[in-house]
Amino acid sequence: MDAKPSSESFTEMTELVLPQHTNAIGTAFGGVIMSWIDICSSIAAKRHCGSVCVTARVDALEFKAPIKVGDVVSLTARLNAAFTTSMEIAVRVEVEHAVTGARSLCADARATFVNLGDDGKPCPVPPLLTQNEDEHRVAAQAAERRKRRRAAERTS
Repeated sequence: MDAKPSSESFTEMTELVLPQHTNAIGTAFGGVIMSWIDICSSIAAKRHCGSVCVTARVDALEFKAPIKVGDVVSLTARLNAAFTTSMEIAVRVEVEHAVTGARSLCADARATFVNLGDDGKPCPVPPLLTQNEDEHRVAAQAAERRKRRRAAERTS
């Protein structure tokens, strides 16, 4: 199985926040943003593996600024690391400012996806090819987070 760079699975989605996406004060429901994060990261996972991948967990979801009705929202996802049958994906949620086109961060998260074979069971993930020091650092940090989670799961 050949290693793949994160650029091959990079995913960008654009959404328009409509009234049905918002609460009584006109800001996006967190659950709607979470759904968009799940879809964007799912596409990145499928692009990396070439097969169906399912959400195992979402970590570190942090809402940093409100998203309002009428906003154009850009979501980007990229692989942080690939493991045996799973991968960690980083997702950024940004609002595009109508006049300038500049983006500002509204939310971010890390999602773990599991690659599934035709039998519906976990199967190997292609390795992630880290192409520079920053990508190597991000992958090492993801591996350390995974190691801590697995240790915590064994003790609980």
